[in-house]
Amino acid sequence: MEYSVISLGAGTQSTDLLLRGLRGAFGEVPSHAIFADTGNEPKGVYTYLEWLQKYVDKEYNFTIDVVSAGNIYQDALAYLNGTRKRYEGVPYYTLDPKTGKKGILRRQCTGDYKIRPVRKHIRNILPTAKKVSLWLGISYDEMQRMKQANVKWITHRFPLIEKKIRRIDCIDNFKAHGLPVPVRSSCVVCPYHSDQYWLWIYENEKESFDAAVVLDEKIRDYPSIRDSCFMHRSCRPLKEVIVDIKKGKELASKQLNFFPELIDECSGVCGV
Repeated sequence: MEYSVISLGAGTQSTDLLLRGLRGAFGEVPSHAIFADTGNEPKGVYTYLEWLQKYVDKEYNFTIDVVSAGNIYQDALAYLNGTRKRYEGVPYYTLDPKTGKKGILRRQCTGDYKIRPVRKHIRNILPTAKKVSLWLGISYDEMQRMKQANVKWITHRFPLIEKKIRRIDCIDNFKAHGLPVPVRSSCVVCPYHSDQYWLWIYENEKESFDAAVVLDEKIRDYPSIRDSCFMHRSCRPLKEVIVDIKKGKELASKQLNFFPELIDECSGVCGV
């Protein structure tokens, strides 16, 4: 028997995948949904997740399991302070102050804080399962993000891609059912953010942005790393970068009245 489990990020695509799945849109109805909490999502994600848990319990008698391997932000600070021996795995950008050469640290945060906790929980709740279909919320317009699992007992399935459902279709589906649209799901301190998303955090969750700035300042002298480390790809302090981003938005607003929409969420398949 093959079990169907959803890896839930509580963002737009994975939440739409869950709700469509519970309505039977993909044939099999998922038996479980697992949210791997890194402890560093935007506050809006936790608020939405709380609403979603109550909604699916009431409408479908369904439970969302929440698991965690720790708080990635606190773990990062602990490593920098010397009270934690293990690197938290965030891929910070690096800059050689002498040559100007840029690089990036090895990424292992997704595996440690997303993938492994989900797999461990699957083993706990389905101890005899020999085959698990893990549904991932990647939409048709993000096909390049598709990756298969590196373990034999899990097969990744991409139902939204199977049905050619794009992100905008997910948003329209929430509206069609009179449901709130999720905010983007991604760690606040993820270095892969676009400038638009950094600005969104700054404007909507200033406290979270300020916490990111604190970490950004502390990683300049990262343990065992010769080069300076930064959270922004420009290898400049985040508190300085946001000033330029804000100016860019103001200029674009005056010239084009246009500002790109935030896209994507962390579905937990990075580095699989």
